Amino acid sequence: PIYNRLLLESHPLFANITLIEGSSTNPETFKQVVAQIQPNQTVLVALDSCHTHEHVAQELALYAPLVTKGSYLVVFDTSVERFSEKHFKARPGTKNNNPHTAVTSFLEMNPEFKADTALEEKLLVTANFNGFLKKIS
Repeated sequence: PIYNRLLLESHPLFANITLIEGSSTNPETFKQVVAQIQPNQTVLVALDSCHTHEHVAQELALYAPLVTKGSYLVVFDTSVERFSEKHFKARPGTKNNNPHTAVTSFLEMNPEFKADTALEEKLLVTANFNGFLKKIS
């Protein structure tokens, strides 16, 4: 974490970044995030944290309401679902316990979001298949 912070602080655009350090699912961290949102601001949320179904499902439940209509909730590394079991030894998540499984469950229960596969096609290569969730209502 200190390495990441040092990299961010040395970046030329760091003046445009508000760094909030903490677990994404911690209520105090979430409060700090919410406090950054200004009225009538377009909000896009990117989730790239612990890659287990449970953790991503918690993030989706917390952060989805912040996304504004027409914007995106981007869930990174949904491609973990396509990895072979040998890739899971040194990382959280497994074949049926990962960001993609959480996204699939989330979309079934949240019709105001839709996976934007057209966006994926424009990118040509992505680690986030079905992970660009557009808020449509």
